[in-house]
Amino acid sequence: MKLKLIGKYGGFFKRRETVVCGGKCQKPKRVGIYGGKFDPPHVGHLMCAEMTREAFDLDLVLFVTSAVPPHKSTGVLDAAIRHQMVQAAVAPNCFFEACDLELKREGPSFTLDTVRQVHEIYGPDTEVFLLMSSEYLDPDFDWNLSHWHDVEHLFGLCTLLVFPGRGHTIAMAEEWGKLLPQARIAYLDFCPAPPVSSSLIRSRIAEGKSVWYMVLPEVWQIIRDRKLYGLIAPRRSSNRRKFWNSVSAAWRSLKNRLS
Repeated sequence: MKLKLIGKYGGFFKRRETVVCGGKCQKPKRVGIYGGKFDPPHVGHLMCAEMTREAFDLDLVLFVTSAVPPHKSTGVLDAAIRHQMVQAAVAPNCFFEACDLELKREGPSFTLDTVRQVHEIYGPDTEVFLLMSSEYLDPDFDWNLSHWHDVEHLFGLCTLLVFPGRGHTIAMAEEWGKLLPQARIAYLDFCPAPPVSSSLIRSRIAEGKSVWYMVLPEVWQIIRDRKLYGLIAPRRSSNRRKFWNSVSAAWRSLKNRLS
């Protein structure tokens, strides 16, 4: 089954614990699950999640930090630290919440188990949606949906909300989606694929390059304080040097005005 919806953009708000509808607090009835390593979480994750949330009128999006991804059990930052960064990243948005369900389970993280738990927590009347990049529909991708644990059962418990990954178009995703006729799939065709990835961020940090505007300041603070990803803290200028830099800048500005 294929669905398509185009929505509009939204903003960030002060976080709240319940959904307010008509002046009354209610439990969320449309819950999105956005799972991943988030190593680290970046603005691309947040942008795609927010656009998807608004377009499909989700009450809540759970950012589920995977403890031990089945397809990558080594070379991943400690789950507790990754989850701390997720908490920092989603805190400004009242519709986002950091979820540690998979961190509390032993063994590999299977999405089916998470979806089941979300149904148990929020009740049988809650609709559950799974947010994902189009790469998981790509039949040439090593970990496309056909390789997921008990995927037939998973399709019966949730609707897939797919946004385009880097180098993909929604037309490509829709063609791949036809190979999964048993799945309920909706496509977010207005979400641009951001030119940023967790691997790019890790690489730039290790090379001593800037990652400004790729991660939120709250996430960068954790990376900086913990010296993650091979970060070498830049040498800070002394107060004297800062003073003379300010004087020089003021002098150059004055010369430009007088010339």
